[in-house]
This record gives sequence, C-alpha cells and structure tokens, in this order.
Amino acid sequence: MHLSIVQRCASRLGLQALWVLVGLASSTLASAAGASATYGEMDAAVFADATRDSYTLQDFSDRYRATLEISAKDDVFRPGVINVYDKASGNALIRVQSDELVLDTDPKTGKVKTNVHELPYGEQSVLIYQDFNFDGIKDLALMDGQNSCYHGPSYQVFLGTADGFRHSDSFTELAQSNCGLFSVDEKTHKIETMTKSGCCWHQMSTYGIHNGEPVLETQTVIEHTGGSGLPTETVGRNQNGKMTYTTRIVWEEDEVRETLLSFRLAPSGKRIVLFRSGAAEPVYYAAVDSKNLVGLVYPQAEGEQLKYDDATHTLSFMRGDTTYRIVGDAPGAPTGMQVIVRGKTTELKLLAEPAEGSLNKVAEAIKAAQ
Repeated sequence: MHLSIVQRCASRLGLQALWVLVGLASSTLASAAGASATYGEMDAAVFADATRDSYTLQDFSDRYRATLEISAKDDVFRPGVINVYDKASGNALIRVQSDELVLDTDPKTGKVKTNVHELPYGEQSVLIYQDFNFDGIKDLALMDGQNSCYHGPSYQVFLGTADGFRHSDSFTELAQSNCGLFSVDEKTHKIETMTKSGCCWHQMSTYGIHNGEPVLETQTVIEHTGGSGLPTETVGRNQNGKMTYTTRIVWEEDEVRETLLSFRLAPSGKRIVLFRSGAAEPVYYAAVDSKNLVGLVYPQAEGEQLKYDDATHTLSFMRGDTTYRIVGDAPGAPTGMQVIVRGKTTELKLLAEPAEGSLNKVAEAIKAAQ
C-alpha cells in the first residue's frame, strides 16, 4: 500500500537531511597521493574467473582518466569495474564495481562514451563529469549498477576538490533513489530529480546547494489514484527549514475522458463538467476554475451518487448539508443551477453560450453505469 503523499514527502526530506549530515561527517577523500577507495557491490569471485575486456573511457578531463574492465559476455548488463586515475602521477583514485554495468562505445574510437545524460529515461553513460555543487570544480558520477527506479542506472557521486575527489553520500543518495542521475541547471544553480511508481504516482524535486550540499526546496507529487482519474497535486515548499504542503485537484484534458455535459457559470466563467472515463463507467461532476483547479469533485466518498429525475429534467447530488441541482429543459439543455444549504436556495446563472453535451447524455450514462 502506498504511503500518503505527505508521509512520502516528509520521509524523503528527513532521509535527505540524514544523508547530508552523514556526508559531512564521513565523506571519503580520494587524492592523488592516496590509495583508491572501492565503492559498489559485485560477486568478486565470479568476476575474477570471467573472461573480461578492458576499455579506455573517452577523454573527460585534463587531470584524470578512467578505464572500464567488463565481462566479455554479450549481455546488456554485465559485471564490471570502473577505475579513475590521476594522469600526472598515474595513481589510482577511485574504483567502482558492479554486477550490472553497461558497455557503450564510440564506433569511431572504440572508447567508452562519457557525459551522456539523457533524462529521464534515455541513455546515461557510466561516467559523467560535471560541476554538481556549483563551486567551480567539476565532479564525478560513476555508475554503480541499475538501482534507481525501474531498474535504471544509479551512481556513486564524488565531489571535486583541489586534491582529488570526496565521496558524497548526499549526492549519491539522490542518484540512487530517483529515475537515473539528477539533472543540473547551471543557470539557476539547482538540482532536479524525478521518480515514479507505476502510471499513477510521480514525484519531482528541486534542490538548492547550501554549503556544498543539496537541500530540498520544492517537491511536487502528482497522483492519479481517485475514481475520477483527475490528478491530485501536492506541492511542498521549504519554509525556513520546514516543509509546508498544499494539495489540489487539477483538471487536465484526457483523450480517454468523455465529456457528457459542460457549461459555464456567470459571471465567474467557472466550468461545470459531467464526465466519465469510458462506456458503463461512473459519471463524475467537477467544478473547474479559470486556472484549471477543481474546487469540487463528486462522487468521492462511499455512498455518494448522482441522481437524475426524468420528470423534472434535474440532476442532483448532496454532500453534507448542501444539495446541488442542475435543471434542464426537455431536450436536455441546462437552464440553471441551484445550491441549497439548510433550506436556503441560491440560484446560479449560466453564461449565454451553448452548452457542450446534454443532461440527457448524463442521464443515459448514469443508467449505463448502474
């Protein structure tokens, strides 16, 4: 079962804060003068016995070079090791190993491609060299397998320093728990991530960089989990270190959705839409403002239902102590709308423009869904 939107967002913020603290406390410095550190997991015994090929990575830096040693099997994902070296001294700086690396070479040079970064689902190379924390020193992301969403590429991230590289737990966490490596906006100095679960849950996050570490600034979660199929959008914003959330339902056009009746109220122009997602599917009511925000969706709770009276050509429904009525003529054209609260009736006028669809279509759809 999915966690609620707020639980997901809050837990992700707490985890991010933990990684930042861990990263600051225990990041490892890989320098030209020290031995290489090893990251990632693999079955070392199997790899040692396997037939392997060695490749040089495309030139990506004046100071560093890298190699890829990978299983010779013709599989998409193969055991392999990425090694990064200091060009001047020849010292090994970083070793990343994995049971699931990919081999993508330039057909002209035979070297392994670098700095390929096609988001969210495109090609991503085993090495990306870019300034992630905007300090003027380029950083490294080295693929450590396929641990991100939907068995996508994941990375160990190393921040560049004057002496070499420092492993970053916080940036690495962003490159493990989302869909591929994060994107880098060099103009705004922001980091952006995206992840999803199935067709109906998406999360987009934006991070600022403070003291060299990523800090969550905004997070948008979009869910298509209600019966109406309309997306619920929850936006979280970092207010002085605390995330605050607003939730709203958004109207968006959908080729599957069938509009049975649509008209506008005067003078606001608010649109009233009766729709369904397919033949024999339930009918839903939505009140949509000029910004495509939905103020009311019906039905939502168990037991709620739309009712149509053939004799009076009236569609009605009730929520709490409020009754809503759409009145039409014999051909099914809407002529007015009423909102009744504890016996007091408010008449709502319609804009003088033709309605789309008819109440008769709504009535037929309600019967078909029963």
